[in-house]
Amino acid sequence: MSRERFFTKKFEYLELGKVVEIVKGKVSDNVDLSKKISDVATLEGGGQGDISFLTGGSYVTQFKTSKVEFCLVSEDKADKAPEGMVTIICENPYYAYSLVAKELFEEREVRFNKCFFSKSNIAKTAKIGKNCKIAPTAYIGDDVEIGDNCFVGSSASIMPGCIIGSSTRIESNATISFCNIGDNCLIYSGVRIGQDGFGFAHYSGVNHKITQVGIVEIGNNVEIGANSCVDRGAIDSTKIGDGCKLDNLVQIAHNVEIGIGTVIAGGTALAGSAKVGNYVQIGGNSSIAGHIEVGDQSIIAGMTGLTKSTEKKSVMAGIPAVPIRKWHKMHSKLSKLVDAK
Repeated sequence: MSRERFFTKKFEYLELGKVVEIVKGKVSDNVDLSKKISDVATLEGGGQGDISFLTGGSYVTQFKTSKVEFCLVSEDKADKAPEGMVTIICENPYYAYSLVAKELFEEREVRFNKCFFSKSNIAKTAKIGKNCKIAPTAYIGDDVEIGDNCFVGSSASIMPGCIIGSSTRIESNATISFCNIGDNCLIYSGVRIGQDGFGFAHYSGVNHKITQVGIVEIGNNVEIGANSCVDRGAIDSTKIGDGCKLDNLVQIAHNVEIGIGTVIAGGTALAGSAKVGNYVQIGGNSSIAGHIEVGDQSIIAGMTGLTKSTEKKSVMAGIPAVPIRKWHKMHSKLSKLVDAK
């Protein structure tokens, strides 16, 4: 496996007792807590010394025949474990796995050398914090402010006036303009933030461009996936709240507002002035119409076309979207109708 080319193991192994402590889990009383966990693996590909996890029911078949030595699992599925597997019972196995992986691995450090932090492309009026790493091919414009411990990758551009918080990472070829970004954010390669929103006024047979005078405001602990786009506001700001996670190829149009903790899967597009609440989950390839509101903690199934506002904790599916239980009934009846012919 070529993982070692990109990641560094912080420890040769973790003792089982340490892992149980990290994930706040429990194991059988007769299990040796000094057993060694040396790597992470899938249920299908793991073996001795490896740890994996079981989430949904669709993986139970793999779980029953897995050769992995250790597995993070919820209490209701632990009795399905094959002989010889050590199960670590925890409330949320996927989250527990993330804690173990973080404890074992870290990305290989980008080291300072004479090729890094060239000032040739950094404006004299820019303010750069302590311990920043800026590639020599990156561009930092006038009056930009960058906090401490930031990373700016090769050929990334941070245009004049932008403010970047501390411990934020801007990957290669990203373009940041008309934007304020908070602390501890991760902006992946190819992201475009702050470009014009899609606004035109039709008059006398011509589509006249409307000057977009808003900005983009991004909170803390936000991740924006590769090649995603976030348009700046037409008048007020486009806003992405703390803790939001956007997948690759997500389009956020002008004046969209997204609350805290929302996750949006790849290929999804939000039209102008849509408002998405807190802790919403939006499945991949979905489309959210403009000027509607998505209630807090709602779930939008993948490939959904949402055209109307939803209440809090709604679960929607289909095109046009309806409550998912209704969608299942409609789909069932349509299938029976087709099969009858």
